[in-house]
Amino acid sequence: MSENLKGKTISCLFWQFCQKGVGQVVSFGISVILARLLMPEEFGLVALAGMFTVLTGIFIDCGMGTALVQKKDADDLDYSTMFWAQTAFSIIVYIIVFSLAPWFSLLFQMPKLAIVIRVSALSMILGTFGGIQSVIVTRRMEFKVYFYRTFISSILSGAIGIYLAFCGWGVWALVTQNLSSIIISTITVFSQVRWIPQLTFSKERFKALFGVGAKFMASSLIGTAFGQLKGYMVGLRYTASDLAYYNRGEGVPGLFTRNINSSINNVLFPVFAKLQDDRDAVKQAVRRSIKTSSFLLFPLLLGVAAISDKLVIILYTEKWVACIPFMQIFCISECFTILNTANLQVLRGIGEVNTLLKLELYKKPVLVTILGVTMFISPLAIAIGMCVYGIYTMVVNAFPNRKFINYHIKEQLRDVSENAAVSIGMFICIYLIGHWDINPYILICIQVVIGTLIYCGLSEIFHLESWQYIKGTVKPYIRKIF
Repeated sequence: MSENLKGKTISCLFWQFCQKGVGQVVSFGISVILARLLMPEEFGLVALAGMFTVLTGIFIDCGMGTALVQKKDADDLDYSTMFWAQTAFSIIVYIIVFSLAPWFSLLFQMPKLAIVIRVSALSMILGTFGGIQSVIVTRRMEFKVYFYRTFISSILSGAIGIYLAFCGWGVWALVTQNLSSIIISTITVFSQVRWIPQLTFSKERFKALFGVGAKFMASSLIGTAFGQLKGYMVGLRYTASDLAYYNRGEGVPGLFTRNINSSINNVLFPVFAKLQDDRDAVKQAVRRSIKTSSFLLFPLLLGVAAISDKLVIILYTEKWVACIPFMQIFCISECFTILNTANLQVLRGIGEVNTLLKLELYKKPVLVTILGVTMFISPLAIAIGMCVYGIYTMVVNAFPNRKFINYHIKEQLRDVSENAAVSIGMFICIYLIGHWDINPYILICIQVVIGTLIYCGLSEIFHLESWQYIKGTVKPYIRKIF
């Protein structure tokens, strides 16, 4: 990797962390307030509607956004072609969703679900107006734009949602918050990237983008459809409240994963695309991604698992106590996401779309089998099954990169083993501290402080490579600031 690209990558990572960090902190704070104001079943209703719209929304992009980022010589004609195609697809898909909403409502025996889906699905049309700007930002690696977009939209849409919840709007407070977030995001990104579509459309460019994008879409569709399957199982077999507990337990661990792991991988996707002809450089980049992500995420996830029994009650009150075991399980499950997403991002970046499709065919029968067994036991059994499935997919997703970049699963596990060992040691200490009989607010503060000191101390004592790398990378920027 050239020094120029390396410097730009670090700058992009900084802005991605700022975007994800600030955005997730704001969103998390807003979700805590809304969780106190609204009931679990209202969150469950919106979650079901969201799963339906996310799944159908894949057909709007058709993978062309990913294909356009991966394309080496994209121009304005490509952008305009993609914009008009996505606009047409969004209208067609919305009409289909609007028509199917009553059937979906009947399937889950929730009369109110139909109107919630129809209104929520407007997000698919609204989202197309900022789609090209997002592609341009990613291609240029100007991730500062995402920071402003996320920060402004999170604050304003969150304020709208909280105000409406106070006014007694119930489920519509959540729906309005989601829609306003998309509108504000679009306005913000348009103010930063002033691209306007031309009245041009190229059939040849569309066929080329769609030809590549369709494969990305198929992989994404399979992954998303089966990923949403667990939510459908909980919603069909159990109650909206059970789904809300499941999603809430998944939310906090996912908060860290989206903030750190996805930040790194979102930046590295265009990097992999630029380096796709130099496989040694790709391997070094993905190794750094895995080492850094695991160093940051392992202690956070295991730390949350250790304090979750107090954290849930403090944040969400007693009415959400049923989500505690879900949170503990998903903290463990998310640890495997680090290797999963990194390996898949490599395959996307170097253009191995056919391999991505093959991997989905290897993985999904196992997922269906696990869900088919666990759904008749309990929602918690489904969560445990997903954790087991995460281990399986970690191995499967890593296998092709043994061939493409000479990066074996054994080598990947060795790269994260030191971080895992130190994190487990920290977990044991703060878990034992959690049994002290003192005020829970004071206790959780003690656990966080001691856990941080233990992890940083052990990292320094054992000279963890990731710890030394992060210190060396951050120091020059800190000196510039001060």
